Amino acid sequence: MDGPFAGLKVVEFGRFIAAPYCGQLLADGGADVVKVEAIDGDDTRRNGPILPTEGRQYINKNRGKRSVAVDLGDAEARAAIQHLAATADIVVANFRPGQALKLGLDYETLSAQNPGLIYAENTAYGRQGPMANAAGMDIVLSAYSGLINVAESGPEPLGEPIIDYAAGLLLAWGVSTALYHRERTGRGQRLDVALLQAALVLLNNHVGHIDVADSWREEFVAYLKTAFAEGTSWAEVVQHRQQLQPTALLRVYYGFLRTGDGVMAVAAIARPLRLKMMEIVGFDDRWTREPGWLPDDASAYVRDLAATVEEILKEHPTGYWVAKLAAAGVPAGPMRFLEEMADDEQCWANAFLVRMEHDLLGGLTVVAPPVKFSDTPLRVTTASPTLGKHTREVLADAGLDTAAIEGLIRRGVVFGGE
Repeated sequence: MDGPFAGLKVVEFGRFIAAPYCGQLLADGGADVVKVEAIDGDDTRRNGPILPTEGRQYINKNRGKRSVAVDLGDAEARAAIQHLAATADIVVANFRPGQALKLGLDYETLSAQNPGLIYAENTAYGRQGPMANAAGMDIVLSAYSGLINVAESGPEPLGEPIIDYAAGLLLAWGVSTALYHRERTGRGQRLDVALLQAALVLLNNHVGHIDVADSWREEFVAYLKTAFAEGTSWAEVVQHRQQLQPTALLRVYYGFLRTGDGVMAVAAIARPLRLKMMEIVGFDDRWTREPGWLPDDASAYVRDLAATVEEILKEHPTGYWVAKLAAAGVPAGPMRFLEEMADDEQCWANAFLVRMEHDLLGGLTVVAPPVKFSDTPLRVTTASPTLGKHTREVLADAGLDTAAIEGLIRRGVVFGGE
């Protein structure tokens, strides 16, 4: 069966993660996605390089696409790409600020020729405000938004670019929504997903402010305005934050706990689950057992309770505790290192991972499309394209004859994938 996006033509001007991942999701859905790259390729072809033009970061976000490598500074090559974009159903882009307009590949220019065009754009900070034209990457936005690990030793990166991937998912959702609107009205539109907005989505549980419960936040923000300038250490700032925050009993029941042979994750959030965990592990927590009771010193209470629980858990291995908790309906599982996941039985049983062949690199294990459809399945079709592999056929789609294409190749303004 055809995928849900079969028959749609997508032109992607994507670099790095968010826009290319959106394009890959559309390709998994059956869309014809043409990736327009610089003459020497997307920058991610050189990130984690395995071969000179085949980097790990390119491979895992560009499968199922066709690659055309062009110098958009050349008027003839640019005109062909402009025509390609203006006749597309969808354009996915994350140009540097002002670059799309300069190249004639902005929404206003293209939609004037094609009112049904859906133009999905990824920016760093959004279109308005003092940061509107600032460049941004995942780690910069994680710092700006507060989406970092706040340890007493200093701020720590999350390790994975989750803001970029969240933005890519939001872009794909936005495109799907815009397609539904176009189906009803015939009109396309521009949509924008900012990395900062994606970060706020990921912080949704905590970034909101409830006046009656979160007054401590205002005190902490006021403190931050002078703390570092006055020489306060990072550890002191973190400790002050912890002192101001309301004590959360849930810390005992939600998180990572050491066992006799490793670490397990537990999520006993609701009170009935906490009561079950108390019974299984064998500890007493009056705060949970007697609703309405409060300790005199909440911080000390939680600290002592957590220490008691961890000492008991060390008496048995992870498998023992996970089995007992899971049997009682308490969400729990072993902590795994990411290096273990490529061999994980559960992932393969559900086809969350897929094997495929790359033209130059051979066998690959890749993450499968993230949604299962009963009638219009998403599919992994081809591995990421080698640089310029489809240049000739894409430029032919743009209306150039063979002589014109070969002339551009000889001039060095497009790369034919040789």
